[in-house]
This record gives sequence, C-alpha cells and structure tokens, in this order.
Amino acid sequence: MNSVPGSFWEWMASLQSPERFGLAFFAMIAIVIIVITVFATIYKMHKNRLEDSLKRELLDRGMSASEIAMVVRARPGKGRGADIPT
Repeated sequence: MNSVPGSFWEWMASLQSPERFGLAFFAMIAIVIIVITVFATIYKMHKNRLEDSLKRELLDRGMSASEIAMVVRARPGKGRGADIPT
C-alpha cells in the first residue's frame, strides 16, 4: 500500500524526471501568462490615466466635448512627415 507524502517536498521527490519536467513546463507557462496579464493591466491603467489628464487639460482650455472627442480619436500618420501636406 502506498503512503501519502507528508509534505510538498516529499511529493516532489517521488516524481520521476519527465513528470518534474512537465510540472516545471506548465508552471513556467502559467508564470509567463500571469506576468503578461499584470503588465497589460498596468499599461492600460497608465494609458487611461494619460487620456484622462489630456481630456482634463483640454476642458481647462475651454474646448467643447466634440472638439475633445476629435482630438482623442486622432491618430498620428504613418511614416516620417506624413502630417505635412504636399
């Protein structure tokens, strides 16, 4: 009859090499996914904070809501000098 390991380290010692590799592989994938999720959330929070401060600054300058919406929706052109008319 097999005994149940008393601790995590006893359980790890009972695993064979391929089982340890599989466990380590899936643990690394989980860590990468968690790190990506955390950094994506931080990026979105920072981007929203910058956009809010821009909107607040535009309101302080006296711009209307439609003008602010036009500024927020504007995207830079592609390539160098794309905003210069020819």
